[in-house]
Amino acid sequence: MIRRAAAAAVFVLTPASASAAVTIGTQIVDTRITGTIAAAPLDSSGSDAATRVGTISAAAQLVERGGFPAVRGRSSVVAELGSAERGRVTFQRTLTPGGIASGNAVTASSANYRYFFTTDTEAVFEVDWGVSAFGEGADGQLPGQSVSLAARSGAAALLKIGPLGNGASGDTQVLLGPGSYEFRIEDAFSPQASAGQSSGLSSQYSFAIRAVPEPATWALMLVGFGAVGMAARRARKGSAFSVRRT
Repeated sequence: MIRRAAAAAVFVLTPASASAAVTIGTQIVDTRITGTIAAAPLDSSGSDAATRVGTISAAAQLVERGGFPAVRGRSSVVAELGSAERGRVTFQRTLTPGGIASGNAVTASSANYRYFFTTDTEAVFEVDWGVSAFGEGADGQLPGQSVSLAARSGAAALLKIGPLGNGASGDTQVLLGPGSYEFRIEDAFSPQASAGQSSGLSSQYSFAIRAVPEPATWALMLVGFGAVGMAARRARKGSAFSVRRT
């Protein structure tokens, strides 16, 4: 009897894992670098978008021009959507503008990621991050990024974190109701590089969306825990009775 009760409890406690029914909207990556070499403007940008599972990427690059010690700037954003509910985004930027005497500079740089999605049930949105940065960003700050999540109806942000600068790492989660949402990663202070000074930022973010168990599922789990407890108590009583008889 005890074995049957325990087996039933295990069955109740291991229902199929809940997965949020998430619909992919659009996944977008953008990056841009603007600089000057010998008073001549330079500009490079990249952008990509998709409404599918897979990898999208954008890159920008400024290289030597006309024999001058040039601005050397590289920027990339790679987003890997493993499923509608799970993804990873990586940013890499390194800006090196040549010698002080050249007067060359990276006057602006930017990079961002946006993911639009819809969930038809209550869900938990989870995100974790790690950031490394050096040099200067906008307003003389260390380069850093920010993370936000909001309903597409224009309501206030449900989640806003930042600026995330050098050494920042962590994770958090937020409960979502059924609806359409926008997840963003963008510069809080974008890397810049004046003559003779380098700057850069490297970061990675992972996110996941999982369904909140239905009340009926919770009820089954509680029943399962109760059955396990009863089985354990009966087993202890049976052992005590055997000891007394002995």
